[in-house]
Amino acid sequence: MPAMTSALRLGNPALRQFVRFGIVGVANTAVCLAVVWTAQGVLGVPVWLAGALGYGVAMVQSYLVNRNWTFAGGGTLPVGSQVVRFILVNIVMGTIFSVSTDLLAPQFGVRPASLIVIVPLTVLSFLATKFFVFGRGSRA
Repeated sequence: MPAMTSALRLGNPALRQFVRFGIVGVANTAVCLAVVWTAQGVLGVPVWLAGALGYGVAMVQSYLVNRNWTFAGGGTLPVGSQVVRFILVNIVMGTIFSVSTDLLAPQFGVRPASLIVIVPLTVLSFLATKFFVFGRGSRA
C-alpha cells in the first residue's frame, strides 16, 4: 500500500506528467475548436478544411507543449524522429478511437461510447507519447 500512496502523490514524476498531459489535451481541444469555429464561421472555410486546420494547429501545439513542458526537454531522440513518431501515435490513437467508438455505439450510443473509449485511450496515448515519442530519457 505505501507504494500505491507514493505513486498517487503529485510529486511522483509520472503522475505529474500524466496530469500535464491531460491539461495539454484540454488546451488542444480548445485550440482546435477555436480554429475550426473561426475558420468556418468567420472566414467561411469549408467544414472539412476548417476541421483539418483545427486538428493540425492543435497537433503542432500538442507536440511543442508536450515536448517542452509535459516531458520537459523531449527525451533523447532527434526532433525529426519524434515528429514522425508523434504523428504516427496520433494516427493510431485516432483510428483506435474511431473504430472502438463505432463498435460500442450500437450498444451504448455515440456519446457514452466515446466517453468509455477515451479513458483507456488517454492512458495508452500518454504511455505511447512518453516512451515511444519522447523516449525513456524524458524528464518531469
